Amino acid sequence: MGTTFRRGKRWGINYIDDAGQQVRKIVSPYKETAEIILKKIEIEIAEGKYLDIKKEKSVLFEDFVQNYLNTYVRLENKNIKKQECLINNLVNHFKGKHLHQMDTLTIRQYLSQRLKKVKPSTVNRDFSMLKCMFNRAIEWGMFIGTNPTQGIKKIPEKNNRCRWLTEEEQNNLLSCCQGLTKVIVTIALKTGMRRDEIFHLKWCQSPNSNYVDFESGMIFIHESLAKSDKSRHIPLSNAVRLALQEVPRVHGVDYIFLNPETNKPLGSIKQSFKTAMIKAKIQDFRFHDLRHTFASSLVKNGVDLYVVQKLLGHATPKMTQRYAHLKVDQLKEAIKKIDIHQNSLLYNATSENSTDLAHQALHQNDLLPVVV
Repeated sequence: MGTTFRRGKRWGINYIDDAGQQVRKIVSPYKETAEIILKKIEIEIAEGKYLDIKKEKSVLFEDFVQNYLNTYVRLENKNIKKQECLINNLVNHFKGKHLHQMDTLTIRQYLSQRLKKVKPSTVNRDFSMLKCMFNRAIEWGMFIGTNPTQGIKKIPEKNNRCRWLTEEEQNNLLSCCQGLTKVIVTIALKTGMRRDEIFHLKWCQSPNSNYVDFESGMIFIHESLAKSDKSRHIPLSNAVRLALQEVPRVHGVDYIFLNPETNKPLGSIKQSFKTAMIKAKIQDFRFHDLRHTFASSLVKNGVDLYVVQKLLGHATPKMTQRYAHLKVDQLKEAIKKIDIHQNSLLYNATSENSTDLAHQALHQNDLLPVVV
């Protein structure tokens, strides 16, 4: 139990807080008021101890972000650059708010505003980031209560675009590309790698990195740099090997596609790719469609969809199924087999019926009178 005490003309209280520390402080010039304050504090301590009633911590969103980056993203070797980009968008909107002020309605309003400016897939990435952040905040005791993202569903994504190039268009495009752009486009066409996966390629094996293993003839994509968060291996084709041999190596730098001004991975080839597209007279085509072209070529050449899924790094077969309609030859072959089987059955049935009819005719002839 706490006690009150007098110091001069003012009254103070003395008690043990919920952390086990003794607290003495002056609170009022009146003994009655000090007793009321002490009683209230004792009730709050008892509630916290016996009823598990905890005070809401006042943590600013931007302060929590720093903890999240340092103790989760960097510690677990997540894709830091990509994560920071997502987080910066969230900080710009929620800066100045405390975690306990961010309820389900607040988050829904944010998602609704974002949807007016960006694609559903981008909004869903923001939502997934928020969900993960609040899970960590609850785990670390920085947020009390239910995750405010709970009950909110992701926005349906209409990601059905499947534009690809014919072999003639591919050759035409490559002939219009120059320098590193030609090498990068070749890799995209022959491996199906995403743009950022290509830009982060290194000459040799390195921790938490994408790299080319020339000895084993494989390209390795690290999970931290893959969209599906799963690592994968892609066989190194002769076309890609020859293209990489045209790239000069920079001493002391591992990255293959280097920005010479920053000594960091290349950031974009948007302008040079656009120029090549105009020269090749190819319309309605994006860099990511090179990935679709790779997948389409595999399917048309009879490669199983499961293998295509593994090469592309799709987390589930759903994304790979968009290419199923391209298996025209296999479908025709399947129907042909059915036709052959059915024709065989019909032929056998007809032959048996013909034999029966012949026997019946001979039998009937035996019963007929002979005319001289």
